[in-house]
Amino acid sequence: RIEAHYFVNGTFMSDDEQLLKNAYKIKDIPGVIVQGRYDICCPARSAWDLHKVWPKGELHFVDDAGHSTRESGIVHELVIATDKFRDL
Repeated sequence: RIEAHYFVNGTFMSDDEQLLKNAYKIKDIPGVIVQGRYDICCPARSAWDLHKVWPKGELHFVDDAGHSTRESGIVHELVIATDKFRDL
């Protein structure tokens, strides 16, 4: 139900470019973008476009994954990312 509410409300974005246009606000904040190769909900192009405007955002593609955080490759990358930030 939460996901449906999110999409019914246009993902709470004023337009399709809002995230990219405002990425300058987080330009100095480190982060990690984990993208599944077979994700049909969030195309890889979206992750790539965000990566280009977010210099501190590391992009990791997972070759054998889609969108789910329960896929082993996604879990692996998320654990690595959270461990990295734990040690900052």
